[in-house]
This record gives sequence, structure tokens and C-alpha cells, in this order.
Amino acid sequence: MGFLFAYFYRMRLFLLVVLFFGSASLSAQQKKILIQIHCNAPKILKNGDKIELPVSIKHQLATENTGTVTLELLNAATNTSVDGWFLNVFPLQYFTSIQHKTFTAEFPITVPMDYTGKIKLIIKASCANQKDSLAFIIPVQAKKTVQE
Repeated sequence: MGFLFAYFYRMRLFLLVVLFFGSASLSAQQKKILIQIHCNAPKILKNGDKIELPVSIKHQLATENTGTVTLELLNAATNTSVDGWFLNVFPLQYFTSIQHKTFTAEFPITVPMDYTGKIKLIIKASCANQKDSLAFIIPVQAKKTVQE
């Protein structure tokens, strides 16, 4: 009886080890990042600012593909679009993924003079069924004016 108990205990331990290490190697393969967005968004925006938001897209794709990168501007409090207010005239840009090359896009935006509150920037990139996204919440402050 003790022999059977020890045998089943060892088999159970063996199966647990196989399942644990088998699933760990599978999840490591699933988490391989093939496309990645980098953006140096400003910490604060002021009324009247005109900026070009630089976005870099790095990828590990083996083939050349056409992809898209988009910029969405939302009111952080209400989640409504403010693309028109901020003159986001190029919200969608195309790029070609060339192996070992980084694509850089610039999104020109203008902060309206009468906007108050925070905005949410959402940047999305997709190429060859791979996707990545970034989101930032940036406060908009009134520009101080010099009075004579």
C-alpha cells in the first residue's frame, strides 16, 4: 500500500512540475513584444501652445508591412473628443515597418486659448496584427501674460 501511495505522489509531483514549467515557457512566448510605441509627451500644456508631439515606433517584425499610428485627444473629465479644439488635423498616419528601423511620426497640435482642465492623449499603433497603445493625462494651464 505504501508503494502505491509513493508512486501516485511522485506522479502528481511530476505532473505539477511539467504543467508549471510548460505553462511558463508558453506564457513567455506569448508575451514577446513585436511592436512598441515611445513618446515623450509634455508634463504640462499651456493655452496657446503649438507643439509637434513626437512618436517613435519600434518593431521586431521580420517582414515589411504597412501600419498605422493614431492620436486621439479626449477631455479627461468627460471622455469626449477634443480633436477639433486642439486642431489635430493628422490623427492617422501610415508607416512601413522596415526591419531594424524605427519609424518616427509627429502630430501637430495647438492648445486652444480658452481650454481648461486635463486632456487625455491616446496613441495607438498597429501593424501586421500586432498592436500597442499609450495613454497620457496632461493638465492644461492658463498662460501667464505680462500686463503693463
